[in-house]
Amino acid sequence: MIQVKDVRGGYGEKEVIRGISFNVKQGEFLGILGPNGSGKTTLLKMIAGILAPESGQVCLSDQPIQSYRSKVLAQKLAVLPQKTEQAFSFTVEETVQFGRYPYQKGWLQSVTKEDVQVVSRVMEQTDVAQFKNQSIHELSGGEQQRVYLAQALAQQPEYLLLDEPTSFLDLAYQKELLDLIKEETTSSRLTVVGVFHDVNIASLYCDRLLLLHEGKAEMLGQPHHVLTTERINRVYETSVTPLQHPLRANPQLMIEPAATSKASSVKLADGWRAHGSKGMTFSIKQPLRILSSHEKSGGFFWKRSLVTGNETLHEMLDGCEDSLFLGQSDGPKQYAAEDNEEDMVLYGMRQQEELTVWLVLKGSLSDGASIQLMGQLMQIIQQKTSIPIHHLCIASVNAKEKEPDVILHERLRKKVHRLLHTLAAIKK
Repeated sequence: MIQVKDVRGGYGEKEVIRGISFNVKQGEFLGILGPNGSGKTTLLKMIAGILAPESGQVCLSDQPIQSYRSKVLAQKLAVLPQKTEQAFSFTVEETVQFGRYPYQKGWLQSVTKEDVQVVSRVMEQTDVAQFKNQSIHELSGGEQQRVYLAQALAQQPEYLLLDEPTSFLDLAYQKELLDLIKEETTSSRLTVVGVFHDVNIASLYCDRLLLLHEGKAEMLGQPHHVLTTERINRVYETSVTPLQHPLRANPQLMIEPAATSKASSVKLADGWRAHGSKGMTFSIKQPLRILSSHEKSGGFFWKRSLVTGNETLHEMLDGCEDSLFLGQSDGPKQYAAEDNEEDMVLYGMRQQEELTVWLVLKGSLSDGASIQLMGQLMQIIQQKTSIPIHHLCIASVNAKEKEPDVILHERLRKKVHRLLHTLAAIKK
């Protein structure tokens, strides 16, 4: 177990860490998060024994870390930094063998049979055995980081400290490295403490998270307790939106870029076209967040174009990238448009006694708000006509927030009435 007991300290007279306490159990993966300057790396140096706290104590296996001799400490604890610069061009196997230094004895410091077996095993485990005779400098950044993980595992530590180990890696190498480390917490009961900048990766891999703010522990707990929108907005002084991971309960957060003037200048009415008996389209240069009720293509989508109609129209527009096609049968069609307002337009199509209605908004809507608005739109239509609905779509351009629901609902009700009147679909 790692025990951090009310540690304080920093560099010279500058106090960076201000009274932090926590424990890390055997086999646990703890992630340390926080904005720049919050004390993440300083705290990790204290846990590693590199920087002594001004007060308080760090213990490994119930012993103060400062009481360990360097070789004994290296047998218990290994550190994987974000990037390691190696001056000499050692081979991969030689680089991994350095991890056995804490176990070598005597003047000759010779490699034993056990050293060879351990090095061979961890190279296989981290999938770097294929490079064993190559120079470390010949490998990519991701491959090098796997070699240094193998070196750390060759120490056969009980504790592994990570200092932003995936900062310079692409997505595939990030996943490979963290999958390997996570597997070690299960198979070997390795205890891991890692500093992360990416809150989403930390949420996916860590059992618990410690969020630092101005040198203090803001929150310690499971990812879903720590990564709340309000807390992250306050600590990081930014604006984020919560997302649901499609396969896991781990919370994910998305930053919100400021709305651009380009999005605000989009003219929605310019995006719609009727194609005679073939169908209709809506297309603009800005991404649309679309909710569709279509039987075969229902759900949420990010697209730049909406297309509904027959296969002829689909084939005609086949070259159009990033479009959502909502198929309908052949037959005569009537169209209507309510697009005289800049921030909300409504388009309708009537075919074979079925209605298609698209609502496009210049504004951002949450997915939940879109679902609620879809229900309202369906209810308004069904109150005014007995003609069945083929499908509905709600599309929003990410610009400024929409106006309050009550006002939006009233404006929508009036637009639907005029649209259905044009389509001769009003109940008599």
